[in-house]
Amino acid sequence: MNNRGEPYKPNAIKSLDCALRRVPAPIRRKSLPDVSGGELQEAIDDYIREGLSSSRIHTIICAVRSLYTWAIHRGKVAASPAASLRLPAVSYEARDRIAKPGEFALLLAALKSQNALPWALAGYGTARRQEIRALSWPEVSLGEATISLAEDDRARKSDAAWRLVPMVTPLRRRITAEWARQGEPETGRVCPPRRRSKSGLLSLDQLSHHVATTWRCAGLEPIGLQDSRHTAATWLDHAGISPKVASVLMGHKNPSPVHHGYAPITQRRYTHVLDGELDRARDLLDDFIATREAEEADLHFRSGFVP
Repeated sequence: MNNRGEPYKPNAIKSLDCALRRVPAPIRRKSLPDVSGGELQEAIDDYIREGLSSSRIHTIICAVRSLYTWAIHRGKVAASPAASLRLPAVSYEARDRIAKPGEFALLLAALKSQNALPWALAGYGTARRQEIRALSWPEVSLGEATISLAEDDRARKSDAAWRLVPMVTPLRRRITAEWARQGEPETGRVCPPRRRSKSGLLSLDQLSHHVATTWRCAGLEPIGLQDSRHTAATWLDHAGISPKVASVLMGHKNPSPVHHGYAPITQRRYTHVLDGELDRARDLLDDFIATREAEEADLHFRSGFVP
């Protein structure tokens, strides 16, 4: 169970397992009551010397603390040796890579169409990595210009886990082109794997490395999929879309950013998305993207820049 008393999602379990595997082997081989705080502190010192980022170190220790919380609640240990460890400070300076609409379009234009599509889904369609990998053609409505997103097989069994995202014009064009390229299929993945895969899903890590290399060779600054989602959230805000509607589009339980004067509980429990607001959001975002792309193109033209 997580802090809210809900079962961990499969992706969260995978992340915890990955973090715990990063604990040094001599510590992992010990039983939980035999591990000391000193050993864990030495492991932290080794991580720092190794050059591990502060955020990664925090992730590992948080996984250890979660394990001991589970053990304490079941009477397997009396206390957690990870409770009072000294961790390196984490910098909370903004590190997000946010692209302007014209710049984002230029980045996608530098890639093969099928390679650009995952980034288009993240930047124009707010899709998460796992949602991109899982998206199938029956979940795409070209006529209604919508896509239905859900993260994994477990979530996809629940109607509440799905969210409907209206497609802005650039995304609709790219998905339509990919549908035609694949021979207008009725089933199958929108972003299929490039080679045989046990999971039957696209390896976004391999694709990300290839795409970043392509961008660097073209003199462009790469952007990650998560930063593309951050870009989408930024565009929604600048397009004037309400925090409540933006939170629905982003798949967030709690609206963010929250308007001044509104308590979070008001946004979460007492406001609702009215009929037609998602279509209105698509129109606002379409107008914002088209206007900014035109402004950026005009600026480049007047400055003598030739892409």
